[in-house]
Amino acid sequence: MKYTPELLDKVIKESYEDNHIDFKENFNWHKFNDYNKTKLAKHIAAISNMPDGGMLIFGVSDSKLIVGLSSEDLESIDRTWIDNHLSQYLDPLPNYNMKTVEYESKKLLIFEVEEFITVPTICKRDYPDVLRAGGVYHRKHASSMIIQDSSSMHELLELAVKKKKEALLTSIENILDR
Repeated sequence: MKYTPELLDKVIKESYEDNHIDFKENFNWHKFNDYNKTKLAKHIAAISNMPDGGMLIFGVSDSKLIVGLSSEDLESIDRTWIDNHLSQYLDPLPNYNMKTVEYESKKLLIFEVEEFITVPTICKRDYPDVLRAGGVYHRKHASSMIIQDSSSMHELLELAVKKKKEALLTSIENILDR
């Protein structure tokens, strides 16, 4: 996705944190402790379990103040390190892209998190006060949390069944086209 100033205005200034957009002020992988790194895993898991996914935008405060990221922060970005940490806690590993953009003369980091492909993302390992093994996370009221009610679980299962049905129909069409 190309992030024009107009699009960023719409996403940051004209909207609010919701189930698809989460603002984070800081990002520095080298300075993050395990707690912060694992909270990132929780947010990515939760967004991946939402219809159409969403984004985490680093360099923006909860009050939508553009604080930006330093060059040191940006140099700390390493997809391999992030994937290694995420894979310790999440299964399957969600699909996401990271993009650095300039906005109001400041650098932002955007994690574009895709909706899960066929199976919702679950947590496979505990981390005290952040993640629970076996937990399925989602976004509700602009927060990343474990699914706690039947209607939320029903929505997620319906999405998974719909995806499986589409994959099955595609497979059948491919067989018939041969």
